[in-house]
Amino acid sequence: MIAKNTALELAKHGFKVFPLVPNTKRPIKDQSYLTATNDPQTVAKWFDHEPNINLGLSLSDSNLIVLDIDNHAGTGIRDTMQKLADRGCTLPTNTYIEQTPAGGLHFFYTGPAKKKRVTNFIPSVDLLADFTVIAPSVVDGDAYRSINERYNYNTIIEAPKWLLEALDNKPAQQYSNSFKRTGNVKKWTGRRLDEIVAGVDSGGRNMWLTRQIGWLVGTGAELATAYTIAQQINRDYIRPPLKDSEVNTIFKSIVRKETTKWN
Repeated sequence: MIAKNTALELAKHGFKVFPLVPNTKRPIKDQSYLTATNDPQTVAKWFDHEPNINLGLSLSDSNLIVLDIDNHAGTGIRDTMQKLADRGCTLPTNTYIEQTPAGGLHFFYTGPAKKKRVTNFIPSVDLLADFTVIAPSVVDGDAYRSINERYNYNTIIEAPKWLLEALDNKPAQQYSNSFKRTGNVKKWTGRRLDEIVAGVDSGGRNMWLTRQIGWLVGTGAELATAYTIAQQINRDYIRPPLKDSEVNTIFKSIVRKETTKWN
């Protein structure tokens, strides 16, 4: 009943929501943030069919951004916030914040975002501008919840400048006219780096990233180094980025092949 009232209240104020399978973060079949709605009759019917559904919120429809601090790695929220601060990424806390079932935090802000999602901005931090799971959704018996009754969706503040810049989709090659190479013939490695920075759009993303990861692993660098660079390539040069799970699958496949080759 609480979830239904929350969904209807959000819809009343123009926020678009969508249903998730009970006790999960997985959308119900044929539903996603792309089908999110603020139509009260549609929302009410979801709960008539399944009263225990969880809720997803379309951020992109409301000009919202969520900074998601994950607590799965056990590094601690304070340590992660300090790491952000050390990079000059101050995090205002006078806004609406939810705690996740795993003990992480979702900081809500307003602002335009050209990128819909930046995964692993720093370890344990994702930037979300497409959708998020919201309170009072329950996962594995624990609920998302607001951490301060003083704040709600109507008190969400503007995102800090660094956060907006991180979600700006400016291509890295925007500075190409400012820097000109003179002399020296471009080497093979230079051509590969140019290829990476040029990036790839939605078509052929998996094959393109497989090629880049194969090269990274083949350089003989530490696997942790290759993986870190692969994550950055996915985040900055693939539009839209692949899911972390897909990057992991590609990376593990390449490593297995290299291991077999040399054994």
